[in-house]
Amino acid sequence: MTIRRSLYVFTLVLLGSAWLPLASAQATTSGGTSTPPLIAAMDPSSSVNVKQGSLTAPWVFEFDGVALEVWTMAVASDPTNGPLVAVVDGHHNVWAKEGSLTAPWVEVYSGATDNAINVAVASDPTNGPLIAVQTVAGNVYAKEGSLTAPWTTEFTGAGSSSAVSVASDPTNGPLIAVLDNPPGTVYAKEGSLTAAWLDEYNDANAVSVASDPTNGPLIGVLDSSGNVWAKEGSMTGATWLDEYDSASAVSVASDPTNGPLIAVVTSTGVYAKEGSMTGATWLLEFGTGTAVSVASDPTNGPLIGVLDLNAGNVYAKEGSLTAPWTEEVSGSHALPAESVAVAG
Repeated sequence: MTIRRSLYVFTLVLLGSAWLPLASAQATTSGGTSTPPLIAAMDPSSSVNVKQGSLTAPWVFEFDGVALEVWTMAVASDPTNGPLVAVVDGHHNVWAKEGSLTAPWVEVYSGATDNAINVAVASDPTNGPLIAVQTVAGNVYAKEGSLTAPWTTEFTGAGSSSAVSVASDPTNGPLIAVLDNPPGTVYAKEGSLTAAWLDEYNDANAVSVASDPTNGPLIGVLDSSGNVWAKEGSMTGATWLDEYDSASAVSVASDPTNGPLIAVVTSTGVYAKEGSMTGATWLLEFGTGTAVSVASDPTNGPLIGVLDLNAGNVYAKEGSLTAPWTEEVSGSHALPAESVAVAG
């Protein structure tokens, strides 16, 4: 079995976190307190740079991929605990930092016995950081509350192609979703790291989750036919809704004020909708050749990041689905981006 570093990872922070074959989204949804946007980008040398506070904030060099290759990265944030950044290095170890972009790195997972290949993170003011690690053997481990909290074995033998997505909010607690061997089954649990797994969806290729105190859990899946399905409010009682057909990726977010945010990548571009699972209108956000990640904040509104895979440019917008784009990384003037993560 050959394992290689993901070419790009997309992430946003305000509701949880997700890893998808084409994009990853993550965010932490808190209560009504605002969280400034957090954007991370990884270049072809595997170096990671992060900015916080605004779409035009300066970049801060975080991790040297030349010295120690980064496979994947993930970010989250909440108003109390601040930014959370995590990476999987070339030795399959997981490093994380929290509270400040200049905080020291902490090795939170050693790949000596079970190599890490993916990490997903979320955070909320009550429960603190949530970190999930997926390994080569297909196992999923998670910890919550601090970077030094003990690991809990969540899932075993999911397979090397499986995915993990996490979210958290102060009312509903941690939300973890695992994709078992795509196309396969999506399992999810909420409220505790030791909660029982629920069989949520079959024939899925990707999963993205979010959560907020008012609207509850939001789960988005991409099925093997390219259809996007989503459910919100309950793990067992909510109904799956057919949201979009002929997509290649999905990313979801949610907050108590603005409601659910769903974005999809299609052959004609990136589309997004906000505020309602059934009544909102899909808007064309960006042209073709992109990956997408979304987050949402009660004060600042939706945050959308796109990666132009052809040129390596990163663009972001915040506050409205019709807000103008800000070019975050230009592939023509600097090293192009291979991965991006944003949190708002």
